Amino acid sequence: MQRQRFNGLENGVMTNVDMRGAYPRMAEVRQFCELDDAGQQLVKAAMTQLQLSARAYHRILKLARTIADLAGVERILSSHLAEALQYRPKGMMV
Repeated sequence: MQRQRFNGLENGVMTNVDMRGAYPRMAEVRQFCELDDAGQQLVKAAMTQLQLSARAYHRILKLARTIADLAGVERILSSHLAEALQYRPKGMMV
């Protein structure tokens, strides 16, 4: 799925982890890690409760994208986000 998704991009992105969350390639994360309303609410709550940084936010989105890919689903679901959040190292402020 990742090979098909990034085929034709000329910026060196080959896998989900290669997507950048910061300028100039922020559009990759926005384009390929879109969330529905429930997903947006979940990630907003997680950002507040877990005091996540922007870097951690982007890492969670990319991991959720990979989990959705492994499930064979085109869109990231709330369950994918919840699973990605569970993989965060415990006791670390990221």
